[in-house]
Amino acid sequence: MTSNKLIITAASKAYGPSLLALLGSLTLNWPKHPPVLVYDIGLDETTLATLAENKIPVKKVPPFCSHWRKHFTWKIWCLNDAPAQDVLWMDAGLVVLKPLEEVFDALEHQGYFFVPNYQLLDSEASEAACNGCGVPTEFRLGKSTLAGGWIGLRKKGKVLRVVEEALSVALVEKHIAATEPTHRHEQAIISLLMYKHFGQVVLADGIVYLGWRSPNQTHGQKVWVHRRGMLAEDMAFFGSHIRAPGKPYMPKDPAKEKPTRSPRSLAMKFDRFGKPLSRGPLAPTTQTQRKNPIYDGVRD
Repeated sequence: MTSNKLIITAASKAYGPSLLALLGSLTLNWPKHPPVLVYDIGLDETTLATLAENKIPVKKVPPFCSHWRKHFTWKIWCLNDAPAQDVLWMDAGLVVLKPLEEVFDALEHQGYFFVPNYQLLDSEASEAACNGCGVPTEFRLGKSTLAGGWIGLRKKGKVLRVVEEALSVALVEKHIAATEPTHRHEQAIISLLMYKHFGQVVLADGIVYLGWRSPNQTHGQKVWVHRRGMLAEDMAFFGSHIRAPGKPYMPKDPAKEKPTRSPRSLAMKFDRFGKPLSRGPLAPTTQTQRKNPIYDGVRD
């Protein structure tokens, strides 16, 4: 398929139901969205059959390097492979809540569309990532990490150089692999290269376009990152509308349906704007403090 504008995503078996929900949310909540291309990184036969039945294009990611399934290396390959000039990457673990035409307007005028993940490259970019990107390790200090779950790119000029260089860097495993639990794989590489080529990077609101607490975390929220935490009934409803039009649909807030945290614990983790607190006595413990294992980016 070839298109001037394209939405791309990818999923393995574990994210099959979430992928179908994403597609249904596009149909219901952004009816005039651009075409979608799904990249297969290990989907099961049931999900593939559903995609075929609904005429959703699917492309299997080839084993383009020895670590292609690790460290989200496949995502950078997909960004390069996408057969369109204007590309919007959406992780399979999110749903669209409102139309998003302004994203492609931004690509036309600015060339990219990024949101922050509200953490710093200080801890999320490894020294090896800096070396691979051709910047000194101190270059990362004080710079916001660009979220990897939502990436808008016009693949021309400096943006195209970033996309191509990112793949070149990522093909060397030590540059993209995490060596600390806080390291962020492809996000770190893309972030470092954007700052390297653009200096300053204009960022959109990460709560409006990548809210993670609930589907109504803020007024005007347009995307919810549920990470497979959506209620089963909402997941099924979206999944039944991959091609079936209908009225806009707002999924329920799982925390209100099945509260799992006390108000105090939530207050300690987020400020009044819903953003994570900076590191301090009331901030959530880091992954390192919890002694989590280093994540290799594979979830089957």
